[in-house]
Amino acid sequence: MSEARPGAAATSSRPVRAPVQLPPAPPVLLGRTPELARLDEIRLRSDPAPSVVVLTGVGGIGKTALALHWLHAHRTRFPDGILCTRFSSEDSETAESASGALHGFLTALGIPADDVPASLAQRAAEFRAVTTDRRFAVLLDDVRRSADARAVLPSSPNAFVLVTSRSQLTSLTLDGAEILPLEPLPDKPAREVLARRSGERQISKEDAENLLSDCAGLPLALTITGARLRVRPKRNPHQEARRGRTRRFGDFTDLATVFDASYAALDDSAARLYRTCGILPGPHHAVDALADTLQSSPAHLDDAVDELIEANLLHELEDETVAQHDVVRHDARVRSERQDAEADRDYLLHRYTRWYRDQTVAASTLIHPFRPNFAAETVAATGSFADRDQAVRWWRRDRPVINAVANAASAHGWDEELWQLAEASWGFFLHHRDYEPFLKLCTAGLAAARRCQLPLVEARMHSQIGYVHERLQRFEEAAAHHAAALEIGEREQHGPTQATALSRMARDARARGDLEAALDLYERSAEKHAEIDRPRGVAMARRRRGDLLATLGREDDAVRELTEAAAFMEEVGDASQLARTVVSLAAIHARRGDYHQARAELVSALEGVERLQSPHFQAEVLTALAGLERGHGDEASAERRLEQARLLSGDSAEPPH
Repeated sequence: MSEARPGAAATSSRPVRAPVQLPPAPPVLLGRTPELARLDEIRLRSDPAPSVVVLTGVGGIGKTALALHWLHAHRTRFPDGILCTRFSSEDSETAESASGALHGFLTALGIPADDVPASLAQRAAEFRAVTTDRRFAVLLDDVRRSADARAVLPSSPNAFVLVTSRSQLTSLTLDGAEILPLEPLPDKPAREVLARRSGERQISKEDAENLLSDCAGLPLALTITGARLRVRPKRNPHQEARRGRTRRFGDFTDLATVFDASYAALDDSAARLYRTCGILPGPHHAVDALADTLQSSPAHLDDAVDELIEANLLHELEDETVAQHDVVRHDARVRSERQDAEADRDYLLHRYTRWYRDQTVAASTLIHPFRPNFAAETVAATGSFADRDQAVRWWRRDRPVINAVANAASAHGWDEELWQLAEASWGFFLHHRDYEPFLKLCTAGLAAARRCQLPLVEARMHSQIGYVHERLQRFEEAAAHHAAALEIGEREQHGPTQATALSRMARDARARGDLEAALDLYERSAEKHAEIDRPRGVAMARRRRGDLLATLGREDDAVRELTEAAAFMEEVGDASQLARTVVSLAAIHARRGDYHQARAELVSALEGVERLQSPHFQAEVLTALAGLERGHGDEASAERRLEQARLLSGDSAEPPH
């Protein structure tokens, strides 16, 4: 070890060494450019206190590798040495304490062991005194408690302290620490790690995708997987990928234990929440859904959530939601399967499913209040949405969770909840048009309604499925479902089902090009709606007849039908159907040379569907405006409208026509 430079401050006449205690750096570090840049930025700051950075994340995320890489790359910036110690779990034979770490630091700096003070406080004071004004770095690896790191902090403004921990150690922010969480590796560097670790092995694209999915961006998992392929040259990568898909990391000792210490430190409530998150479906969890599922008070659950976030076993998203990284989620699920009875797991999943069912039904009554739902008649929905906007925001946020919950309900045979989810999803679908997921949901809902022996619900599923097929231009499938809905409606003598089925069959006739048959079916639908006192249904049929009459060139008749429909839609506040009616009327006005009236009506309709947060109907009106403005010579405005429509159509997943 080299001696300290002349002038290096110390409180005694003893020589102070400049030790470099770092273990070797990893051979390569990939995918951490932003984190390395952030460390560089922090090092260059001029503060009156030492720079302290906590690198935090789940086990195997690469915290120590990042710290060692950065410190080795900056050795010349710390001429007075780099000290390093590892804090391990309390039951480890190599456990290090703050007092023991300070003893090691002081002796490494040249203090004879016999002269090292006995108490922790005295050792800390001596360490600060010996290193005053020195330019050095400290690596505190695998720290469990903030207090351990705090006791070892130097006072020199020229010191740089890197702390690695599976916990966030947020209380160290009181000491000026920066918390730098590490996320799983992005796709490209994850592929590079796997390729480097597996050597020259040839891996097919499919096998590589499966291996990367199993490793979930966790550097340790990627390293172990690559190493297994390297040391088993006769093993086909497809075989390794298959093993990974079926057993994940259960046979990898390193990965099977990376979460043990973090999990063991949790209290009972946090541990139960951790396991529960592992078995619940969807990419994230709403905190209020978790509270209901676990029958926990909000305050009690908040404490458990905070504990898991602090331990990096859960991460916080926007709008009161949390999530687990894939590898963490796998660990949580495995622990639940080992520790919790199957009946208890099913009970929690069923409560979660019912919570989402209730919320979905409640949101649907606000998003699309114009169609009575069978689900709303059978569910005492407890969703608490202040207004339609809040319900739409919730649905946008949790749409993938709703689909995942429906899949879970299907897998467990919870038919009642399944058809209720499918029916209640109609209103949101109308505005956002996620066709294939909605078709899958409704198909499962149809089978569930049959098993529940609910013919009218079965007819409604046929109607929803037929509508999707028609929009996807699968006209034969659409016609079959609509005919099935009509047959059920007539057998059950249920007027609303018959009226809706007649309207759907009119759409089928129009798709076949039989416009006169479609006109007749829409008239029959209007009559049936009038018979059962459904004025909105009458107005819908009038609007659709108006569209057909305009296509047939009977514009005066079309205007009468459309004007009647528009008046009703405006009266009841149905902005989406009013917009559709106005689009048809505006086209007639434009053909008759009344550009200004057509444009004014379309602009007003656009404002209405914007308030609805309806990307599908916004795109329809924007497209109509673009056509109108282009026909009037305003090419620039038309192109802007079309670009907006294209973006919105992407959001609504509208199929090509």
